[in-house]
Amino acid sequence: MDGLDTPTAGPSEGLSVNQAAEAFSSLLDDDQPAGAGDRVEPKKEPAADAAATTDGQANTAAAGEEQQPGGDATQGDQTQPEMFTVKINGKEIQVPREEVIAGYQRQQDATKKTMAAAETRKAAESEIAQARAEREQYAQNLSRFQIQLEAALQEQQQIDWPALIERDPQEAMRQQHLLTQRQAALQQTYQQQHQIKQQAAAEQHEQFVEHLKNQRDQIVAKIPEWKDEGKRKAETAAIKQYLVDNGYTAAEIDNVADHRAIMNVRKAMLYDQMVSKADAAAKLVAKTPTKVERSGTGDTGSTDKRTAAYQNLARSGSVKAGAAVFETLL
Repeated sequence: MDGLDTPTAGPSEGLSVNQAAEAFSSLLDDDQPAGAGDRVEPKKEPAADAAATTDGQANTAAAGEEQQPGGDATQGDQTQPEMFTVKINGKEIQVPREEVIAGYQRQQDATKKTMAAAETRKAAESEIAQARAEREQYAQNLSRFQIQLEAALQEQQQIDWPALIERDPQEAMRQQHLLTQRQAALQQTYQQQHQIKQQAAAEQHEQFVEHLKNQRDQIVAKIPEWKDEGKRKAETAAIKQYLVDNGYTAAEIDNVADHRAIMNVRKAMLYDQMVSKADAAAKLVAKTPTKVERSGTGDTGSTDKRTAAYQNLARSGSVKAGAAVFETLL
């Protein structure tokens, strides 16, 4: 019974009530030391918690180390961009998918801008055509008004003004007023007609300049060497001189505004130059002394070919015949 009232803790037994109270008190008050014979095992729990925490951190670090190689592998194993084969300037090259999309978007944007510019130009041309039609109609109305005014003024010139003033002064004043108004209206009509003619001439000149620019672009596209301004000017001057030599006047030459005509003249000029060079070569060959071979030592076959080539050149005078003569001399 006494043992039940005052239990004692053996080595293998748990804490008593007092020991547990002292243990909790020592946890709350660090300055209070525990008894020498007391077993304050609960103070080992922070170490266990620290160990658990250390183990948790270690596990976390280990897990992180296990995940790190996986992350590096993911970063190192990046997917290669999808490539497409496209042809640029006749050469096939590999282009990434992103560049193909970007190029397509740029092309679509350029196409939209071109279509918008074409629509704007079409609308502007329509407005210009409408304004031109209205101006022509107005010019026709001015012409009819001019005819009417001139007829009325001519009729008034037949009035006997002194007699009319004496007979009917009021009518004479009315006719004089009408005369003044008609003369002013006729002068205004002349001025408006002159303005319309000037405007039409300015538009015609602008159209002619645009036409010349278009023709120049076409001829440069067909004669690429004319992109060099020096060559173009030199050959243009030669063409003008060629036309003058063939009887064309300066006014006729200045009025040439079709690139097809210029190209035909250029072809004719180049052909005449070629023929002239061929004639000069034929004359040079004709002046060349004939090589005489001794009998039995020369090549009769070569001599016969050369003689025939000379005869053909003298007979035709063509570039091909001249080349054949030079070939026999080699």
